[in-house]
Amino acid sequence: MKFKLIIIIGVFFTLVGCSDDFLNTQPADTISSTQLSSNPAALGAILNGVYANLRSFEIGGTTGHIDYGHRGVLAGLDMMGGDVSQSAFHWYVRFTEYSARIQTSGRTRVIWNTYYTQVAEVNSIINAIGPDTDDASGKAFRGQALALRGFFTFNAARIYAHTYLGHESDLCIPLPTGQSFDGKPRSSVQDVYDQIILDLEEAVVLLEGYTRSTKQEVDLAVAQAVLSTVYLEMGNWSAAADMANAARSTYGIMGTDEYMGGFSDINNTEAMWGADIDSESSTVFASFFSHFDNTNNGYAGALSVHKVVDAALYGEMSDTDVRKALFVDGAGTVNPMADPAGSIQALGLTPYSNIKFRDATFFEGDYIYFRSSELYLVEAEALARMGDANAAQVLFDLVSARDSGYSLSSATGDALVEEIYFQRRVELWGEGRSWYDLKRLKKPLMRDYAGSNHASFGLFNFPAEGNSFRFQIPEDEINANDAISASEQNPL
Repeated sequence: MKFKLIIIIGVFFTLVGCSDDFLNTQPADTISSTQLSSNPAALGAILNGVYANLRSFEIGGTTGHIDYGHRGVLAGLDMMGGDVSQSAFHWYVRFTEYSARIQTSGRTRVIWNTYYTQVAEVNSIINAIGPDTDDASGKAFRGQALALRGFFTFNAARIYAHTYLGHESDLCIPLPTGQSFDGKPRSSVQDVYDQIILDLEEAVVLLEGYTRSTKQEVDLAVAQAVLSTVYLEMGNWSAAADMANAARSTYGIMGTDEYMGGFSDINNTEAMWGADIDSESSTVFASFFSHFDNTNNGYAGALSVHKVVDAALYGEMSDTDVRKALFVDGAGTVNPMADPAGSIQALGLTPYSNIKFRDATFFEGDYIYFRSSELYLVEAEALARMGDANAAQVLFDLVSARDSGYSLSSATGDALVEEIYFQRRVELWGEGRSWYDLKRLKKPLMRDYAGSNHASFGLFNFPAEGNSFRFQIPEDEINANDAISASEQNPL
């Protein structure tokens, strides 16, 4: 099923520019909450619109070719970590050089709009359907809306504030709840995370028994997956392990052939949630595969703005690991396992270029937002932090499917946590987790080292938890929102 925007009785989706407030948090509908609650078609239209907006061009309010929804945000954040780089000065360079986080940058505006405008839409559903509903459709609508609000809020909180642990009293983002949140002040990290947990835990209850029609929708497993990552961020190890295990229970692990298949098909064995892109929904050059597929005719391929893996990370990968074959080596040689016909080798890619992301169509490759393999890593880390001996086995269950030479780890404690972190870096490369992990684990950014392959515009290091690890709130929001003073802006 391909989602399209549907106009029903004036229910449509506003971005910015229709209000004096930069943060336009009121859906442009003329239907009251009472009317919405008795109009399943309108509720469905709102939800379908949100799912569509997550992969739409200009959803962040700009015409930039990094403005194509949630996957575009994740790509930008990956460029701010140490594991992903690009070979030329082009799109995403503002993220690489960290100017994207400055309040006057269009990039911070894109992120703010991408998440907050969608919160406004799902709020209209949450406000229309009470928590005590016993209607199956109502539960499904409210459950999805709550899961989405929790997901959007979690992403925004991680971008505009430091990680939860140790920063509970810091300023975070305006709490996106209630009939209206225009002009709200910044809440504390604690208060924001408390609301995220409330939303996601209720969503898990409401979505029990719900069967979705497509992987583009949120279901119980997706809500559990998101909740497990929030628990992990907050240090609730037991809940994180349990929720991750439950979320992955109905999913398998990809075999080698599928793992080498390009990560462009939502029907992938591990794909839990994403966007099913076709000719009608494709955003062509303003798309993830245009930027990250070094073998196609987009920015990465045709213009040779190659997305590459950090040389040090590549050097640590085992030669028996199939994941290493998804990168060109330091001499520019492509592993025959990934390129039996030699067609990729003939392209002359920059050393360390990725061939993980490949789309054989004309920019109709699907987006995968969440894979079940991440949940093995969440569960393993949570167990390791509790000193549970099962942590190494959970890690082995995943990594042994990728690396024929991998043995059950004998590490414990912090050493095992570090081993799991390394496997996260390899497994989730380019999937939008690396910068979040630097923040969550309170690690420094390390790009400038002997033998680094990072381009000159990104060749620098930052200490852990420095000011640069938080985006500034967009200047227009500061100017329009009287509840947020300039003195409360995140420092440069």
